[in-house]
Amino acid sequence: MSPPFRLALVGAGLITQQSHLPAALASPMVEVSAIVDPVTERAVELARGYGIRPRIAARVEDVVMEIDGAIIATPNHTHRAIALACLERRIPTLIEKPLARSYSEGIDIVRTADANDTVVAVGYCLRFQDNVIHFKTLLDQGFFGEIKRFVHEFGTAGGWAPLSAYNLDRKNAGGGVLVVTGSHFLDRMLYFWGYPDHASLEDDGPNGPEANCTARFEYSSKGASFVGLARYSKTVRLPGGMVVETDRGFAVLTEDDNAEIVFRPHSNPAIEQIVRRRFQRMTNNGPSVFQLQLEDFIRAVRDRRRPVVDGRQALESLRLIDQLYANRRLVAMNYYQREKALARP
Repeated sequence: MSPPFRLALVGAGLITQQSHLPAALASPMVEVSAIVDPVTERAVELARGYGIRPRIAARVEDVVMEIDGAIIATPNHTHRAIALACLERRIPTLIEKPLARSYSEGIDIVRTADANDTVVAVGYCLRFQDNVIHFKTLLDQGFFGEIKRFVHEFGTAGGWAPLSAYNLDRKNAGGGVLVVTGSHFLDRMLYFWGYPDHASLEDDGPNGPEANCTARFEYSSKGASFVGLARYSKTVRLPGGMVVETDRGFAVLTEDDNAEIVFRPHSNPAIEQIVRRRFQRMTNNGPSVFQLQLEDFIRAVRDRRRPVVDGRQALESLRLIDQLYANRRLVAMNYYQREKALARP
């Protein structure tokens, strides 16, 4: 058996507390060797809460000689500097999504990884859901028929408040709800169908991070012609999931680790078919997607191969996000209009 992979967790915020550290502790492949955070007291408290005694440091540079790899789970605007500090020392990195806050910063990370022949993985963990992998296989096989259009949406009234509050600053986050919420689907969309021929955006963020947005996509040059819509909100609850309409019916996949793939044929609207593989793995009976992601990263390092989601794939997500913001149209929304009307004598 291989010795444990000595892992540094860079960033002791909510995503590390709730997802990355539990995944690392659950994996027999991992030894949590270090927790790095500029607020070292937060790192100390996190280690104490889990009953572990890793090295505590304020900078990743202080632990690079003691680790085999690092998870970077810090605010988006810090990804580039921390990643370069690791990669220039040939320390493989798993970077929480998005890869960086812009395409140009992402290029710096990928080029540095290539120059040092070092693995970069990116934390689009939903790619490890069995239903997502199965959906991709069915699409490639043409199982549902010829695609006509798709819609994806997800919305909450607030939610996800990182300890640093970096997502309240557009410059730090690289955007608003499109980056914080929508980037997970953009990665899956590229995985399913490749890069769109056209993309545009409507959002409500003239001076700050947008709270609502609608993105439109057109595919026309890969042997099929179809359109897509993606809608995200931090002010309104929207049922999370994707619907793909084909010439034969509707394929539905909701936002849940263990959601069933549902097909509703046009030929019989009263019928709903559940599409599953025999002996399908259910995530709640096995490793979490964060553990699967981490173990894929470790195997990629040890086997000298690309991880499931590598830096170049994540770079395409950033290119698409930059394109959407470049082709954006402001939707004016006066959230206080009704209150002002009620206040009039």
